[in-house]
Amino acid sequence: MVGTKDRSQKSYVLDTCIGRRCYDNPAYLDMLKMRIDLEASKAVFTTVSIYEIDNKADYGYDDVKSRLEFVSDSKIGTEEISEEMNVLGIWLNEKIDGLHYPDNQILAFAMITGSILVTCDKGLERASRSVGHHVINPDSAVIDFVKTQSGLGKLARSKASSLKQKMAKPARAIKKPVTKIVWG
Repeated sequence: MVGTKDRSQKSYVLDTCIGRRCYDNPAYLDMLKMRIDLEASKAVFTTVSIYEIDNKADYGYDDVKSRLEFVSDSKIGTEEISEEMNVLGIWLNEKIDGLHYPDNQILAFAMITGSILVTCDKGLERASRSVGHHVINPDSAVIDFVKTQSGLGKLARSKASSLKQKMAKPARAIKKPVTKIVWG
């Protein structure tokens, strides 16, 4: 059925620079739409990008989101950075030269959620490739989905998987003995 979204739907996390570039240059958004099908996918910004856009641009996140949604005819979601993503982000920062905050948080989000990272930041693109995570840079002529098999990549994917499992486990309820009160 046309227009329905199924379980195989691709998920994308959009980096701050993508939002700003698409807002500043509508032609860039057209180029991005040629690379990814926003209508048939789930695309999100993280709270990190919202903060960066609101505090480092002459316009606000709501303006960016509205323009992207209008031009792409699709909804753009927003997602929180969890504690597990923060932990992975710190670990990635320690292991990857040139990676810095808050890019580490966005990469951690992408890894834990299994989202494809969309960025025009060459440093973040390089960091993503170094851990074997899928990344699209609309500025690049070629989109490379080949996962690297480096030791760091395997270790990073293992750490992300472990943290993702922690997120999925609900907190265990502690059962207290029940005391019956008899009113007499």
